[in-house]
Amino acid sequence: GALPPAPADGITQEMVDMDEFSRKQGMAVGMTGEFFRYKHLFHKRPTEKDREEAIEVATKIRCDVCAVIVGSLLQKAASMSEDDLADVLEGNADYEMTGDLVTDRMLQHRKGCNKHFKDELIMEGWTVRVCKDVDLERNPNDPCLFHDSGKPAGSAVDAYEVWKECLFYACEQTVGRFGDELAEHLASAVPKAVNRTEVVRKACESVARCRSG
Repeated sequence: GALPPAPADGITQEMVDMDEFSRKQGMAVGMTGEFFRYKHLFHKRPTEKDREEAIEVATKIRCDVCAVIVGSLLQKAASMSEDDLADVLEGNADYEMTGDLVTDRMLQHRKGCNKHFKDELIMEGWTVRVCKDVDLERNPNDPCLFHDSGKPAGSAVDAYEVWKECLFYACEQTVGRFGDELAEHLASAVPKAVNRTEVVRKACESVARCRSG
């Protein structure tokens, strides 16, 4: 059996029992990151293997993910000052609580990459496809970020799927880890940029180190 929850983690047996009960109802009130990102984990509990796969795929798409997220957030920033850029990259937002335990817990955690991968990627029609269907210049069997012309229903962000976790981890490995450095760099680089897209792409490579191992 699993080890009992460690009180130091703030996880009580009651929470674990509650999670088990909720799981049977098809709802997620678990304690790992996935449970804070989604309302539903319908099919199965995410495994360590799922997580490893998502992290591995993320390393291959993170330059594109970083470029799309940062490019989108720049348009939402109040100004190109370092503080305003840091604000949008941190993605802190206030949400009205709904009274539904699972929804509210998800909203409380909807900041940073927990927010960006939903708002800037999934809700804008970005998914992960095999490169041979998307970009012929890349290894045909590698994963590629793909932009679908149609936008999904709002509920698309509620259910767990491994490809969505790939987007989340790709954000974490770049925007999440190097947000402050990106804000500082972009505040000086963007105002004088001729080609903003190129500046963002280079920032993802040099500042957010998306190409490094």
